[in-house]
Amino acid sequence: MTRQGESEMNIAREARKLVAYLMGKTSEIQELDVKDVLMAKAILDIHRTRTRKDLVSLPLYALEPIHRLDRETALRAVEGRAAALREHRAAICEAGGITCELLAEILPSVSWIKVVEEAPESYLVFEGNGRLAAMRQVFGPDDGITVEVELYRFRNPRKIVRRLNRVRRLNGLMPEEV
Repeated sequence: MTRQGESEMNIAREARKLVAYLMGKTSEIQELDVKDVLMAKAILDIHRTRTRKDLVSLPLYALEPIHRLDRETALRAVEGRAAALREHRAAICEAGGITCELLAEILPSVSWIKVVEEAPESYLVFEGNGRLAAMRQVFGPDDGITVEVELYRFRNPRKIVRRLNRVRRLNGLMPEEV
């Protein structure tokens, strides 16, 4: 297969994943506001400008959410995910972490948890905030759990980090700029 053919197949596969993801979010569409639109734009820019992505294991408490989970459907999903994780807590603690495969088995999703490095030991989760919230309900900082995530890399990440932090600020997850 040619390089262009592979690229077109990858685009089609990503488009199918996006449609499946959006269909799962239809109940939340009526509640969208400006911060949601800014988040969508930031995520589009992430996918458009990344130079590569790698699967890496990172400490659970080095992962920071970019938005609040304040909608009823999201809160119910977090509770269900936390219950599923509690059933596997001992095995996860013994293993010291959660791999993508284990996460897919316990908490199925259309994508891996996706992050952007904000600073050394600080990563912004732009996909998987509900799974992150569930993990934090079940595991504390002293558990030392790592999570395998998809780390997006950029030639110059400053603009992406700035946009994600704007979304975090609008969600009350960061202090307002002075």
